Amino acid sequence: MSSRAKQAVVCVLIVIGVSLLQGAEEPVSVKSDWAAQPQGKYEFLQAPLTEEKEASIRQSLPFRRIKLQRFGSPDVLNGGRAVNEYVEFHVDGKALLHAISGSKKDGVYTGTIDLRDYARLCLLYEALLREAETPEKFGHEIPSSPPVISELTLTFNREKPNRVHRNDSNFGDFKFWVFENVFENIESGVKWEQVQE
Repeated sequence: MSSRAKQAVVCVLIVIGVSLLQGAEEPVSVKSDWAAQPQGKYEFLQAPLTEEKEASIRQSLPFRRIKLQRFGSPDVLNGGRAVNEYVEFHVDGKALLHAISGSKKDGVYTGTIDLRDYARLCLLYEALLREAETPEKFGHEIPSSPPVISELTLTFNREKPNRVHRNDSNFGDFKFWVFENVFENIESGVKWEQVQE
């Protein structure tokens, strides 16, 4: 695939990711098998949500937990520690940020995530995984270098082992980057409260 074609695909995926995050009502034209509007278990994203339906919707989603962990090299020139933090979103609406070191927010924080945002992450992951064709092709890690790495861990609602994807932030898989950008956009909207230890 040429560089220009890859850039076009990345642009389309970013537009779709942002549209999913914002709940765009205008259909997006794409050159893939993606439906312009959510279907099946995600059809509820097109209608008002009622409390009565929330419990069954949460049970229908494929993942109990979506966790994104970021690792980084130490900032030797400025005496900074390496970034090591993770954010977890849970199907029940709980959110956890654990900044171990080198982050703007060191410590443990909690918050909540909207059911629609959580479902959009599930939908986006499933769509990007179909594009990748197999879980092994989602994410890319270069073993010979120590780059900043992101690790995505998905915990299924059913009796399946966790699925883990790792991605190099410099030369990684663009599908992973699209997911990571949407995840971070949702993360930035969470009202985090520090947990007193």
